[in-house]
Parts: sequence; structure tokens; C-alpha cells
Amino acid sequence: MFKDIGQLKKMGNEANQRFEAEGGMAGATDKLRAANEMLAQQTAAANLAVSGADATAMITSVAQTGAMVNYQPMLNIDMTVMAPGLPPYPASVSQVVEQIYLAKAAAGNTVNVKVDPNAPATVYIDWLNS
Repeated sequence: MFKDIGQLKKMGNEANQRFEAEGGMAGATDKLRAANEMLAQQTAAANLAVSGADATAMITSVAQTGAMVNYQPMLNIDMTVMAPGLPPYPASVSQVVEQIYLAKAAAGNTVNVKVDPNAPATVYIDWLNS
């Protein structure tokens, strides 16, 4: 009887380890997917910083995402964009903001932005020149 209980306990431990490994892999896959998405957004932002059209925007709201990139916070920023030749329109970005520019990331502030000429809702905030 004790031999069977020992074997049953061993089988339970093995099943538990498989369950934890599978759960850990699912969590790791989700984190990797989120990291890839963030990297794609940052690559698009870097391209837009070089090739985008100049405009200004007034920040309407700012919220922390909880994500950090190299100890710099990623923020969700809503704004009203004023681009030449277009009426003012709303736009939202999730962008890493360096610590030295956090004071500029406040509702009511006007910032310089780069706008994708083919997709005006795609906006990059140029913190250095704001």
C-alpha cells in the first residue's frame, strides 16, 4: 500500500512540474510577443522621426503604461495634432519618454511632432526639439 502511495505522489509531482512548465512557457510567449510589438513600434517611430512631416500637437492626456525601456517609462499620450493643410485632429501614441523630458509630457503642453504623410494618425513626438 505504501509503495502505491509513493508512486502516486511521484506521478502527482511530475504532473505538477509539467503544468508549471507549460504555464511558464505561455507567460514567456506573451511577454516575447509584447516585446516584439514594442520593438516594432519603436522602429516605426525611429523611421518617422527621420521621414515624417513637421507639425505641432497639444497634449490632452498622459497615462503610464507600466512598461519601462532602459529605465525610461513608456507613456500613452493623447493629443490634438495641428498639421499644415489639415484641420486639427486627435491622435494617440505609446512612446518611451526619457526622464529629462517627463516634465514636457503633461496635458496642456504643446510639442513638436513628426507626422506620417500617408497616415496622419501615425505621430512621433520630437521631445528634443519641443
